[in-house]
Amino acid sequence: MDVNIVKFKLGKLWNIYRKQGLRYAFTFLWGKLKKKITNKLFYKNFSQSNSFTESDRKRAISEIEAFALKPVFSIICPVYNVDEKWLVKAIESVQKQVYPYWELCIADDASTTPHIKPLLEKYASADPRIKVTYREVSGNISAASNSALTLATGTYIALLDNDDEITENALYENAKVINEHPDADLIYSDEDKIDEQNNHFDAWFKPDWSPEYLLSHMYVCHFSMYRKKIVDELGGFRSACDGAQDYDLCLRATEQTRSVYHIPKILYHWRTIASSTASNPLAKSYAYEAGRKAVEEHLQRKLKTGTVSFTEYYGVYKVNHTLAGQPIVSIVIPSAGKGATIKGRHNYLLENCLTSIVNKSTYKQIELIVVDGNDIDPSLQHTCEQLGARFVHCADAFNFSQRINMGVRESRGEYVLMLNDDMEIITPDWIEQLLGFAQQPDIGAVGAKLITEQHQIQHAGIILVDGAPGHIYYGIPDVGQGYFNALVSYKNYLAVTGACILISKNKYMEVGMMDEGFPVNFNDVDFCLKLHEKGFRNVYVSGVVLYHYESVTRVKGFKAAEMQKFVSKWEHYTPAQTDPYYSPVLVKYPALLK
Repeated sequence: MDVNIVKFKLGKLWNIYRKQGLRYAFTFLWGKLKKKITNKLFYKNFSQSNSFTESDRKRAISEIEAFALKPVFSIICPVYNVDEKWLVKAIESVQKQVYPYWELCIADDASTTPHIKPLLEKYASADPRIKVTYREVSGNISAASNSALTLATGTYIALLDNDDEITENALYENAKVINEHPDADLIYSDEDKIDEQNNHFDAWFKPDWSPEYLLSHMYVCHFSMYRKKIVDELGGFRSACDGAQDYDLCLRATEQTRSVYHIPKILYHWRTIASSTASNPLAKSYAYEAGRKAVEEHLQRKLKTGTVSFTEYYGVYKVNHTLAGQPIVSIVIPSAGKGATIKGRHNYLLENCLTSIVNKSTYKQIELIVVDGNDIDPSLQHTCEQLGARFVHCADAFNFSQRINMGVRESRGEYVLMLNDDMEIITPDWIEQLLGFAQQPDIGAVGAKLITEQHQIQHAGIILVDGAPGHIYYGIPDVGQGYFNALVSYKNYLAVTGACILISKNKYMEVGMMDEGFPVNFNDVDFCLKLHEKGFRNVYVSGVVLYHYESVTRVKGFKAAEMQKFVSKWEHYTPAQTDPYYSPVLVKYPALLK
């Protein structure tokens, strides 16, 4: 194994040991071993049931003949000193396409290895759809890609690395989307990796269009297809972002269009060799600075403000939004004033929560509103008032939605933050991070990562499976990055937990506040779906972490009537019982997440 790869993996393990101790380091290693086993078992089952069969091929040919639109796809492939066997596999994967309307546009970036030119000439002379240009001076990947772009005459361009492969149905699947959605400007698919022995692993089943995920991680990646007109208008690839030129192109393209479509099928195989970032993130360390620059310039163009910084995870970025002013954030906390043992000490949950807000928060323009049921101990109320809290009393039986609504009506802030009383702040700039997203016009509810006292995940986004909500990653140790950086990236989800949601007060009112018909369960998911239905995106912000001493304040209880009401209310919105931000493959094979 390459020494740099070993250093990279040991560095990750050391960071976990340094932060969380030996137990979590072993948990991380055990998780890696389980992942390898899961990958093997998964591919054994999945490949058999998802291969492109001869009957699939015949059906595809028949469909292609009937397509109203038969776009030509120009596949852009920059080449530089690649091993002959990998280049042959890349070219022949294009030639095997069941969809015949394509051209392979190759630009050799002044390769010095002698086999490149004769090989390219052989393929170009045998197939007129293969076009080749030879650069006299090496200009790196963006310059080479732009040279290949000059050969392109198709309606769409697609991107192929010179050592990777596409599946034989890749172009057909894209053509099918274009016939169903002629407005499509950007299409991307799922992907996996393939090693030098042609073993497949690391299947990446992606969400549908998720703008916030793209801000922290280049998830669109392979196999991406762009309308050529947009690429031309953007001026092609930028050499200033070499190493992350595809990330930069994707960010710039999404500034021009919202017609983005996802094909939930693996259409691309990313080759893992020592020189590839697929196996060694340190192979192109300059790419991470290029990616950071691409995201930061995207923010500057889109929002006219904001900076981007590295995280401890390669290829994952943190957005530092510049806040628009210092608006008041009204923190609304329903509470019964109960006590609990926290970190070995008995304390009032409400007092612990308020103390952590006051002492740890770097954002000071806050209003603290506690909504109780006239059951708070007078001494506790006095202590909380000393911490700056204002009390709103409710005489009715506990109804989370009602109490949040009461607190919001009494609030004077432009933004409201609903918060359970069994929370404790860990991240000092938690409000700034959440507010940076909540201030954007297209974003609705903004939530955080919540962990238990034992450092297990309590909340990292809510998914809908067969119409029923569930917490992704619930109960697993807060170790590592999650499935393709899901735990450490910004992610769009249909819902985030009401235990911690920040939102503008205007948007809160626009969707009719919290539905008081859900007194205990599903009120947060219902609220978030109302926002999503209105066109707002809900966001999980991984960089904001809070302790959640869950359900100490009340007994956990599942209410069948609330579940029936929820399913009945929202069956129109998820007719296929699918979640756009969560692949159905992951529902079938949940072990892939571990």
